Amino acid sequence: MDVPIKSLRLDGENPRLPASLRGGDQAELATVLEMGFEAYAVAQSIADHGYFMSEPMLVIASPVEKDAWIVVEGNRRLTALLGLTNEKIRGQFADSERWDALVGRSRVSSNSLVPVVLHPDRKSTHVEVARAHVIGKLAWRPYAQATYIAARVAEGRTFAEVAELLGVTKSKVADLYRDQAIVKQSQNLGLTTGEIEKAFSLLTVTMSNTKLRDHIGAPLGSRLEPGTDPIPAEKTENLAELITWIFGSEEAEPKITDSRQISQLGNVVASDVGLKALRAGDSLEQAKTKLHAAGLSPLERLLNRLTTAKSALLYAADDLSDHAHDATVRDLVDDIEAALGALSNTIEEIEQTRAEEVD
Repeated sequence: MDVPIKSLRLDGENPRLPASLRGGDQAELATVLEMGFEAYAVAQSIADHGYFMSEPMLVIASPVEKDAWIVVEGNRRLTALLGLTNEKIRGQFADSERWDALVGRSRVSSNSLVPVVLHPDRKSTHVEVARAHVIGKLAWRPYAQATYIAARVAEGRTFAEVAELLGVTKSKVADLYRDQAIVKQSQNLGLTTGEIEKAFSLLTVTMSNTKLRDHIGAPLGSRLEPGTDPIPAEKTENLAELITWIFGSEEAEPKITDSRQISQLGNVVASDVGLKALRAGDSLEQAKTKLHAAGLSPLERLLNRLTTAKSALLYAADDLSDHAHDATVRDLVDDIEAALGALSNTIEEIEQTRAEEVD
């Protein structure tokens, strides 16, 4: 169906939005989306070529306004339309003058009709929204993906069900759920998490590192009970220091400068010598120097561990057929599968982050 632009509302529950801004008024939501998600580029296209009618926005009926529709999918496009048709909202944008220039050549008004697809409720939009923004070409940033997953789990879905919904692996869903739970727990502890939300992929790489997970007591995502804190109470101080080492704080610079140093940080933290050096205020390079002076070789240790694990698994296969139905055996196999998924995710995240840094 077609509805006037003036009847459309930005979604206050949009996963793109920082948690602190969800539920804000329309002008506030539009300002945030305009600043962070390139709505101006969309507005330029609309002003020059008209609205692309073949891609309808997904909407649900507003629970508080008659004949108003909340846009569940298409908020960046709606922000562009509001910037072109609503002077009050446009006036709050950081650079409203460039928007005013677009209005002069745009043919849309608040009464212009645009196509939408009406859904009976938010839940019925999940498959289309998820596939567009988690695995599709319009992918959300990692933190938005993680909060979307958390919302689906909070509705009662299992990790496996969410994975099927999104078309990704269960281990990826579980790990992203765990990582957003770490952010949420950090917020509840009073830690500053703004930098984590902006560079969430750094946290996903960090939590793919077994040594850093062990340092804060974080479980594999598949072992975390939904709704519970991932970090045990006795490890929260370690969590606070790790966040500072990765993301920095008002008082201290981060110990790393890019994702390639995550594994180096893990090697240092796993050593008493290296950990003591970091806590004493040494840089990562200084701590590494002390670690190497102690005669440790992280690469050799990694190769030995991987080779040993490979051999152990090959030998285990010889006895598996006789005990495949044993509950403990099955639990161990599940843990191994999750661990392998975490290793693969680590490589994938590091390669993706490196590619982004090159760009």
